[in-house]
Amino acid sequence: MLKKLLFKTVIVLSVYALFSVVFDLLQHQAVYTSTLGKLSDNYEHVGNSKRYTINKTNKPFIDINENNAYNWDAAHYLKIRDSLYNGIDPHYADRYAFYPFFPVIWKISGIRSHHISFVNYLFFGLGLILLSQVFMKDKRTDMFFFTLALLIPSAIVFYLPYAESLFVLTLAVAMYGLFKRKYWVYFLAMICFSMTRPAVVILIFAFIGTDLIYFFRHRSFKHFIKQSVVTIAPVLLGYFIVTAIQYLYSGSWTAYFDTSDIWTKESGFFNKITDWSTEGFGMTSFSIFFLALPAFIYSLVLAISAIVKKKEHNKISLFTGQEAYIKEYMFNVSILFITGVLVYFAITSGNVLNGFFRYTMAIPFFYIVMFQLPDKLENIKPGYKIVGLVLALGALYWFLTEVHYTGNLCRFEYTGLYLFVFITPIILFEKYLSPKMRYAALLIYIIPAIVWHTYLFNMYLSNAWIFT
Repeated sequence: MLKKLLFKTVIVLSVYALFSVVFDLLQHQAVYTSTLGKLSDNYEHVGNSKRYTINKTNKPFIDINENNAYNWDAAHYLKIRDSLYNGIDPHYADRYAFYPFFPVIWKISGIRSHHISFVNYLFFGLGLILLSQVFMKDKRTDMFFFTLALLIPSAIVFYLPYAESLFVLTLAVAMYGLFKRKYWVYFLAMICFSMTRPAVVILIFAFIGTDLIYFFRHRSFKHFIKQSVVTIAPVLLGYFIVTAIQYLYSGSWTAYFDTSDIWTKESGFFNKITDWSTEGFGMTSFSIFFLALPAFIYSLVLAISAIVKKKEHNKISLFTGQEAYIKEYMFNVSILFITGVLVYFAITSGNVLNGFFRYTMAIPFFYIVMFQLPDKLENIKPGYKIVGLVLALGALYWFLTEVHYTGNLCRFEYTGLYLFVFITPIILFEKYLSPKMRYAALLIYIIPAIVWHTYLFNMYLSNAWIFT
């Protein structure tokens, strides 16, 4: 156990070290021009916050410093770190859209510089170590999936001064509490988790939905109520604490929801689908057809099968430490959470897709699903996997060719999409691959994945069209 933990720690640090080396190299004109500069351009932000243009330019990466480290959401977290919700213009109260746990931890840590990006990555790495230890314990592909989890294109979000890393870590600690039968650990971790990002509202419905599915199996209303209350109590408490804090500064119990009027929306469903960046659009398109829609279908099948099946007499508590039950329960919660994000986007966001991959893949629930895929795919026949893969690829291709925003698919901006597409068959059919073949694919994958991360990180520092 200790040896595996140390090995995973080494992998986490090695990936960051490789990221740093590649990023530093691409700051040199000669290196950039002879490598990435032949394939792509970078972005340059010209002007001030009110009047600016974002232009493509073929120049090396820029260095991170205090002047460029806090763009987009990070600027709001920085203000919350320094003054919570003080000094907010009531006509532009967008800071209330961001929860306070991450900036408070940032302030307590004493890290008052751009090095928070490195600490954020360490939070993410520690969270993945905990999740992989409890959900892939003693599995033959543990190290493969753990390493892949650090490298997938969407993992770039965890390098930014955003709240996602703590979102993963706090839930990972809560899962550790479940597996070790320590409810107090689960309770405290879930309070912190619920104070990190507003997505906990969807989690509440995911928990209730999962408990309803199990209710139709055992038909014990008393057990359903008890399980739901005990599970959701810390989530509601954390949510109430944030609401109370925002009320103290705003005088409104709905300060978070009031911010929805700030963000511009476009009407229509398939009319002029857009995103904030081509890079984000490519990864979002993959997430829709290979994750969110399959999760939606799985949720429907799960709900219908629970209703039509005969009553089962076994009533199991989530807090008795039964590993198989915890894994199944959290897999279902994770699937329902991702489905909830899809439904929320469909209802509220119209045709603006920005951030969808971040809300479905840069979350702990995605990794809970990912780390259980080997078991879930074990008994599915290869033919079914092939059919599913072909259907998803076909739907993805149709979507990209029909949406005007897509443009030319043969562009470096779609590298994230193609990295996802490349690794998907390996994940689906890893059972039939030898260890050498799996790790050969990983070796092929690692450099393009790291380069993609550095490219997006430089894009963030350049204050370009954001990919999240």
